[in-house]
Amino acid sequence: LISKSQPPTDKQPTQMDERLVVVRHGETLQDVLRANSIGKQQAAEIVAALGGRKADSVASEGRRIKLLFADLDGSGKNMTLARVTVHSDDRIEATVAITDEGHYVQVERAVQTAAPARKGKRGDDDDEDESGMRLYDSLYQTALKQEMPKQIISDLIRVFANDVDFQRAVQPGDSFEVFYDDSEERDDREKLLYASVTARDETFKYYRFRTPDDGLVDYYDENGRSTRKFLIRQPIAAARITSGFGVRYHPILGYSKMHTGVDFAAPIGTPIFASGNGTVLTAGWHSGYGRRVEIQHANGYVTAYNHLSGFARGMTEGVRVRQGQVIGYLGSSGLSTGPHLHYEVMVNSHFVDPMRVKLARTREMDGKMLAEFRRERDRIDSIRAKAPNATRVAARSASN
Repeated sequence: LISKSQPPTDKQPTQMDERLVVVRHGETLQDVLRANSIGKQQAAEIVAALGGRKADSVASEGRRIKLLFADLDGSGKNMTLARVTVHSDDRIEATVAITDEGHYVQVERAVQTAAPARKGKRGDDDDEDESGMRLYDSLYQTALKQEMPKQIISDLIRVFANDVDFQRAVQPGDSFEVFYDDSEERDDREKLLYASVTARDETFKYYRFRTPDDGLVDYYDENGRSTRKFLIRQPIAAARITSGFGVRYHPILGYSKMHTGVDFAAPIGTPIFASGNGTVLTAGWHSGYGRRVEIQHANGYVTAYNHLSGFARGMTEGVRVRQGQVIGYLGSSGLSTGPHLHYEVMVNSHFVDPMRVKLARTREMDGKMLAEFRRERDRIDSIRAKAPNATRVAARSASN
């Protein structure tokens, strides 16, 4: 079931306040923190992160201490100390920052003299070419020019979502072919019967087939393997990747850290889907992650969806969810610089790259069912070969 609850409005990007304090004669770091309304236990944890007794030698008389406060609970009322930076005359002596789990740790600060610029070779996270055209946008625009029904376009994107990275830049030779039933005699909507997409010199072909054992309609490749995989790689429609998996510079905390997932940017309130069937472990506020949903899947897989603006109705611990079900809405809660989804995949408690982890297909036919599928595949191919151009959208370059 897809929840019909409306997405709540979210707050603006995390509010922050920075204070500059100069250590006076006879003051300890703990004194400075306590004088700025930091609780005793919190101050002790920060001092411990700086080496306990060594902290006072680091934060000695005359040193400047910058305290960064941020609205981490999303209330707009409670400002939490997110970062403590100790400065000498010409350099940063030490930095302590809060983690997404709410603990304070000493960190190595990234050396930066200006805002990071994108220079040199383009890497894996570069999503656009010079024209700014992504495969998703190009395919969508080309399909509309061919007067293809929007429902068919949506089906096309969904069918290939697990195999084709639609956020990548268009490449020469990228193309797609679509064959669908648009008979005016039918009262129901058009049906996508066959589709193929060629992207980066790799071609994927899929056929519509209703499995006789359960009556479910899905799409299968030429050999009867389902397009549907164990997990959806991108649990949000029409979003763009703004940060990939790996070590990244944290824009708020000011240091390099392991980016344990992938960030997708889209408007606030955009629906977020469950990547696969599973059970909700948590659905609530989680420190720097803001509003967070965790789902336990089979075989030790866990997915997490962070910085949400709100949850779908009934999204509580222990609830069973299905792949593609709406679980929440994109937002900017927690330690966030703007609206986005931070999506994580863990396998046996270890973070993996959601865009590259190998995912098993949910079904592969054999025996009598495979023979029946092959007959349907051949029937569709025969119709395609005889169909007039008016009902068949031929393969066209996605960059045109």
